[in-house]
This record gives sequence, C-alpha cells and structure tokens, in this order.
Amino acid sequence: MSANRNIVLFGLATALSCGAPAFAQNNQQQLSGAPAAQITVPDVNAADVSQEITLTVNKSYMIEFDTDIDDIIIANPAIANVTARDRRRVAVMGVAPGESNIVFLDRSGRKLKVLEVSVTDGVAGMDQLRGLIKKYVPTSKVQVEAVNGRIILAGRVPNLSAADRVVQLAKPYAKDDASILNLMTIDGKDQVTLKVRFVEMQRSVIKQMGINLSGSIGFGQLTGNSFDNVFNFASANGFPIQGTALGGIAANLGYQNLVGAALQSSLGARIDALERVGVVRTLAEPNLAAISGEAGKFLVGGEFPVPVAQDQGQITVAFKPFGVGLGYTPVVLSEGRISLQVSVEVSELSQTGGFSSRVGTGIDPDTGEPTSSAILTIPALKVRRAETTVEIPSGGSLVIAGLIQESTRQSLDGLPGAKDIPILGALFRSRDFVNDETELVVIVTPYLVDPTDPQGFRDPDRGFVTPRDLRTVLFGKLNEVYAVPGSTVGKAPAPKGSSGFIVD
Repeated sequence: MSANRNIVLFGLATALSCGAPAFAQNNQQQLSGAPAAQITVPDVNAADVSQEITLTVNKSYMIEFDTDIDDIIIANPAIANVTARDRRRVAVMGVAPGESNIVFLDRSGRKLKVLEVSVTDGVAGMDQLRGLIKKYVPTSKVQVEAVNGRIILAGRVPNLSAADRVVQLAKPYAKDDASILNLMTIDGKDQVTLKVRFVEMQRSVIKQMGINLSGSIGFGQLTGNSFDNVFNFASANGFPIQGTALGGIAANLGYQNLVGAALQSSLGARIDALERVGVVRTLAEPNLAAISGEAGKFLVGGEFPVPVAQDQGQITVAFKPFGVGLGYTPVVLSEGRISLQVSVEVSELSQTGGFSSRVGTGIDPDTGEPTSSAILTIPALKVRRAETTVEIPSGGSLVIAGLIQESTRQSLDGLPGAKDIPILGALFRSRDFVNDETELVVIVTPYLVDPTDPQGFRDPDRGFVTPRDLRTVLFGKLNEVYAVPGSTVGKAPAPKGSSGFIVD
C-alpha cells in the first residue's frame, strides 16, 4: 500500500509542477470530453462518502473536488488507474475488466471520496449506434449499454417493426445474435381478436340403373305332369361402388307356365333405378382472441379411437381429432398492421383408405388358436388443409379459397357380349355412378382490441325463463320473459359486432 501511495504522490507532484502528466497530454481530447462530477467535501461526521461507478476499458470518468486532494489510494492500478490534472481534478480510467476501489484523502487524512469501480469489456461504437437509432427510429426511446461484450437494448418502441429495426442496427456491433439482449417494450396494442368464418358446400349425385334376368325351362319326358329335368338361369349385375342397391324403384316383371301345379317354364326381370342428389352446408363462425406473438387453436368436431401397441403385447387407445380446426399466431407489427400466421383444416371420417382386420375374441386352450373372431375397423380421414402467413391491416379480411375437390366414380356390370348389344344391351347390365363435389372457403378477419365493459354484451340466455305448464298448454309458449317494474331485462342495448346464434 505504501508503494502505491508513493507512486500516486509522485504523480500528483509531477502534475502540479509540470502542468499535466504525460498520459494526460496524450489523451487531452479524451479527458476534455469526459463527464465531470462536482464533489462537495462532506463533513467529518459524514457516514457514507462511497460512490459506485461503471467504466468500460479505455474510457475515463472526470471528477472535480471543491478542496485539495493530498493523497490517493488505488487498490488495483491494473484494473482502474487515476490521472491528476491538478489537486482538485482527477480522471479515473478503466484499464482492464474487473473491480477495484479508489480512496481520495485530504491533507489531514480525512476521506473525501471512496469510489467502487467496476470495469467491463465494452463494445466499441456504442455512441455511433445511439446516433443510428436516433436517426432511423426517431420515435423510439431506447437506451444502449455495453456490458461484458454484450449489447443491452432497453426502453420503449412504438411497435414491433421499430423494435426489429433497432435490433438490426445493433447486429453489426455485436459478435453474434446471442450478444444482443433485447429488453425493449412495445407501446402499441398487443391483443388481437380473430373473426373466422368456415363455409363448406358439398354436392353429391348418385345414379343406379340395373336389370337382372332370371328364368327356368323344363325339358324331358312328361311323367305325372312334371318334368324330369329343369334348367334355371339368372343374371346378377350388382352395384360395386355402393355395394348394394340404395333404393329408388324396384320392379319385378315376368311370367310362369304351369301345368296344374307343375312349373314348365318361367322368365323374370328385376329392375332397380335410383337417382339421388344431395347438398350439405357446413358453417362455423368462431371469434377468437390472442396476445401478439402467442399461438391459439380452435376445433369443432370430435375424436375417434385408434389402438396403439405397447410393450409386452399390451394395447392402449389413443384419440385422434377431426372436424373444423384452426391454428393461428398473430403478431402486431405497428398500429393497425398485423402479421398473421394461420392454418386451417377440415377433416371427416371416411371408410375409404381405412383399416380392417380380423381379431380373435377367444383362445383355444389346446391349440392356442382363436376360437372366434371379430372385425376391427379403423376409419381414415378425408382432410383439406391450408397454411399461410400474411400481413393485413386491422379489420381487413383474408380469404382462403380454392379448396375444391371433385370425385367421379362409375362402374358397369353386365353379361359379357350381351351388354355390348346396342339398345338391347341395357337389359344385361347395371350402372353405378357417383359424383361428389366439395368447396371450402375460410374468411379470417383480425382486429386490434381493448378490454370492454361486460355490460356492453348480451348473454344468449338473457331473459329466458321456462314457462309454466298452463302457459305452454294454452298458448304453446316454450319460454316467457318477465321483469319487475323498472327492470331493464330484455331492453339492454345490442352488443357491437356479431354475437348470439345463427339460425338457418
């Protein structure tokens, strides 16, 4: 400690005799621009004269006293050193990363100031970065600091786009992306409500037309009004697409030749004819809310069981979802601008592509073989799925269309050769025709929202009261509304936007 003290005293004497030490002369411009701190000499009875400062390497901090300094004690000059301009002005300089302290004493040995100095390995160019942020993001209030080779960005920015611009400006001054610590907050609204509308139209056309012939002819010697030999024939033209006749008209035509009770010959025809046209409309209209940057999900449908094999031959059941699903992640870029990542899916159960297997329900103790079996059927899913990311204004709509699917299947069954005869060939064949058309449209509209007074909304069951039996019997009422005098039940203002139920 005495050696350090002698060195500092020698430095002070040199500064006073020569005007300034050599180090100060070489860094005249740096010291003249350093911040100055006016120090008032405390009373002898002052309890605390300590101060904490943080410096970066090769940066200085100027301190001015209102009384003469006679002695300076430096704990570790290799971390923080002092250069004296005169007996009342000193500059504290960061030499290397670390911590140290410096004690300033007057002629009587009284402590004037105790500096707790922390020196960090700063990042060069912070003043230049602050200037760039002020130039290119003028509406932001960002503080930039460099600590241990990292850049800390704090403060407030008007929107997410401005925050991203500040980070992009800081990247050239950082070692890598991990060296940038983003502590900025966004002033804009960050709650988004999505109004989604799913509309699906399905149209199906089924046609079946089939003719099956049957007959019998007896021949041989007549014995007791009966034939010794009978020849029977029949055609079986099925409907392979549907598996069977679905209905419509079924007509049986034919004749029989009988001698007494004996059938001599017969001829018959069965005609099946069907044309079916169906239309299905599916509508879902959810309203969903999410915080900016957070993901949300929506599903209207169900779940079907799927067996899953486990260890040691055990089987468990897992449930797979199906129906109308939506996944979304909104990000508020600026006031009125929203980046929206959305994925939509409409799925339904289908036997096409499903899995069927025969499983045993019992084991023979002698042979180990199944004694009985059952059919295990696992359905498949028909899925229409779309995923996209767009940037749209608040209140603007995104339409996902073009999810059109058309399927046509046709089958002809008939007697070889006979079915190809013009006109008459229709008597020897059956036609099975199916045409399915489906179109799905999804409309998504995001809004920036604020919390709303719950009194501004109307509950769907407000005012509903189950009627008394007499009122139902006499007047056919399924509900009744009542209120005490002066009550506003049933008179509340209608809510803003869409609410309640949609009744077709």
